Amino acid sequence: MKRRQAVSVIKEISEQCPYLEGKSIKLLPPKDNDALSNTFQVHIQVSDDPSPILVSCIETTAEKHNLATKRIDDYLIVYKPYPNTTK
Repeated sequence: MKRRQAVSVIKEISEQCPYLEGKSIKLLPPKDNDALSNTFQVHIQVSDDPSPILVSCIETTAEKHNLATKRIDDYLIVYKPYPNTTK
């Protein structure tokens, strides 16, 4: 996703999702973590979340923007996946 879209997604998540206060949110530029995608990624700390509400809200917001999510260690990553090359 482009930077502008990533910032928009962060704003929407911060407005819509409970339990986000105090969490680390990182906006990683392209190529910083290209295992998932080669566009901007949003990394949100979810390690000490007491309920699945935050993760569910982030996933719902990502789906609305045609983005994917993946949990890696203490973070939920929101990203635009590589195009599916299989036919």
